[in-house]
Amino acid sequence: MNTLELKPGDKIGVFFYDDKRGTKAVIEEVTHISSSGTITLKNGTRYNRNGREVGALGEGTYLCTTEKAQAVIKKAEQRKQQKEEEYKAYIASPEGRRDKAAASAVNAAIKVLNQYGWYADVDGHMDAIESEIEQIIKKYVSEHEPTS
Repeated sequence: MNTLELKPGDKIGVFFYDDKRGTKAVIEEVTHISSSGTITLKNGTRYNRNGREVGALGEGTYLCTTEKAQAVIKKAEQRKQQKEEEYKAYIASPEGRRDKAAASAVNAAIKVLNQYGWYADVDGHMDAIESEIEQIIKKYVSEHEPTS
């Protein structure tokens, strides 16, 4: 990609990553290009003439074409949609319903204890009762079928 052809107001892709963490890219607008070729985006991030982020702490971002950025954004949306579908399928399964019911029951029990002043987690003592309540409820829901 030739950054020397950019002008203020142009749209440009900013690539973050595409690996096991997921995918991330955005499309930004160029606001200023210095005589040395440093590019400043609307969000204030600066890039050198090679498209690398200036002053990045850790892993920096770099500029890319808008087409590449759109492809990465689309891939991220597909991955997110797939995870949502997997979660919905899990929640619809009997195991997912049991886990959701147990978590909701534990939250309700802790809220009631909080309401009446028994949940002061300064020393972490309620964590033990929280896990005991969860075990009791999970045992109950695994042994009994739901009525509806």
